[in-house]
Amino acid sequence: MSTYAIGDIQGCYKEFKELLNIIKFNKKKDKLWLTGDLVNKGPKSFDVIKYLMDLEESAITVLGNHDFYLIASYFKAKPWPNKNNLFDEILNHKESDKIIKWLRNQKIIYFDEKLECILVHAGIHPSWKIQEILLISQKIENLLKSERCENFVKSLWSNEPNKWNSRLNIKDKLIFAVNVFTRIRYLNKDLSLDFNTKSNPIDANLDELIPWYECNHDLFNKYMFIIGHWSTLGYKKNKHLVSIDTGCAWGNKLTAIKILKDKNIKKYDIQC
Repeated sequence: MSTYAIGDIQGCYKEFKELLNIIKFNKKKDKLWLTGDLVNKGPKSFDVIKYLMDLEESAITVLGNHDFYLIASYFKAKPWPNKNNLFDEILNHKESDKIIKWLRNQKIIYFDEKLECILVHAGIHPSWKIQEILLISQKIENLLKSERCENFVKSLWSNEPNKWNSRLNIKDKLIFAVNVFTRIRYLNKDLSLDFNTKSNPIDANLDELIPWYECNHDLFNKYMFIIGHWSTLGYKKNKHLVSIDTGCAWGNKLTAIKILKDKNIKKYDIQC
């Protein structure tokens, strides 16, 4: 059995299937991890979702910000309607309820103790302990699965609070946590979230901003984080991070990695 992870597909079904052929993915014995942002921008979001649904237990995906946008559009919450969201094929399909239910049952963060990996769309906050990460991600997942999902999703569309405090009320903690798990790139020096800068750290003003993965965190000593979300960062590998959103929806590449022993990886990609 092999474990593969693939970066943000964003509706690029043709390239996704070609990459699966390159890595010789076998759904009967292999595992496939997805970094989220399965939908939007590309032309075949419906086909991507349906294919992953058919994989059942062979696929594990975490939710990205665009996946949340789809759920929000289904419930007619902000940012619906949005001319930039290409969700009509899914929302108008006779199986839309089934598709959204499947999406609501996906993970926010995934830990694999054996491989010593953490799969998350964007990242974590450096002030969080492992117990906080597990508890708040479980709370988000439970709310998405529950009858309270619509109200929960409608509450999320805010950039405030942008700084973590353990004394925040539960609503604000959840807003902050969803923003971290699905949107984080940079932190300000006071560890508040920056939502404006999307550029590669080479081009950013790093006198004022810190890439989240450059902050100190005990988890970095044990786990390798596998993330998507940051297409301008592209492919990046260091001892505790692999970034694999390589901008397929922007005409760049779609990237897969094979996760080997001792946090080693083998990289594959195709031009989009």
